[in-house]
Amino acid sequence: MSADLLLAVVARLLPPGRRDWGRAMRAETAAVPPGRERWMHALGCASTVLAQPAVLRTIGYPLAALAVLAGVLQWSASIAYAPLRWGLVGLIALLHVVALVGRRPGVLGPVGDGRAARAVRAGGCLFIAVMTASFVARLGTHGPPDEQARFGVPIFAVFLTSYLIGLLAFTARRTAVTGRALATGVAASLAAAGIWVACQFVFPPVPANVGGAVFTIGCGVAAVILVLSRAGRRRDTLLAALSVSMLAPLLVFTGVVLVSSYGPARLIPALVPAALTPADRLANSRIEIQDPYVAMLFLACLAAVVLAVASLVAGRRVHDRTATR
Repeated sequence: MSADLLLAVVARLLPPGRRDWGRAMRAETAAVPPGRERWMHALGCASTVLAQPAVLRTIGYPLAALAVLAGVLQWSASIAYAPLRWGLVGLIALLHVVALVGRRPGVLGPVGDGRAARAVRAGGCLFIAVMTASFVARLGTHGPPDEQARFGVPIFAVFLTSYLIGLLAFTARRTAVTGRALATGVAASLAAAGIWVACQFVFPPVPANVGGAVFTIGCGVAAVILVLSRAGRRRDTLLAALSVSMLAPLLVFTGVVLVSSYGPARLIPALVPAALTPADRLANSRIEIQDPYVAMLFLACLAAVVLAVASLVAGRRVHDRTATR
């Protein structure tokens, strides 16, 4: 590879507005005498380009994605049932592809302008990544492998993909949701889930039905509508309310998993009275109490689909109005 070819490849990583800088580097390198001196100059220019934040973001995600896939391949080698193993690998690959689409110009990307959009997208992606890791670990080590491959992997693939698409569409630049709407939606989701979890400590045990959780989430949605409707932006109000309908159930489900796994015994209802010993009753009840709250995952999935569609429609209207000006 020649020094000029090296710079040509590296310069393509620069954003369009900085491509002239890359061409100037190539012209400057061409004026340097051939040999070691030209190569040293080209390597210096290449390192300068690679150190740019925009370039680091461009190459950082693919490298991180490859590292994660390599880790999943290594971890899943212990799964003897091949359909389950490759189903889990395919699930991770699918989420990476969707995330990559969200980084490119289009209906899901890039991320909207402003710190709020970037923070919500980054935090949401991290949350979905943690959920994915938890689900993959559980599917890979619990239950009959053939059932997990036929039912567990496809169901969770739909769930996780819908959450990610809803998040990306909601925070996309094309959707143009205001920072206030983004922050209000996240704050209401955290508040609703936090209040519900706190109530379990005040009024134990955790109920074996989702009625109270649904009521609390509904209050969070109502609070968002009340706060944002005063600004007269119905589009932002609708999208923020839908974001609460997606995020708050996920937070509630996460709270139930954490409380049932690590919370004190007084928080766990006696759901398996036929167990032989109190320790068995408690251990089995910790597992059983999570089952009713799987409904939260279904609710979040439905809300994510509606949020994605509403965000795409809202983004198209903003794009059409901008194009007609």
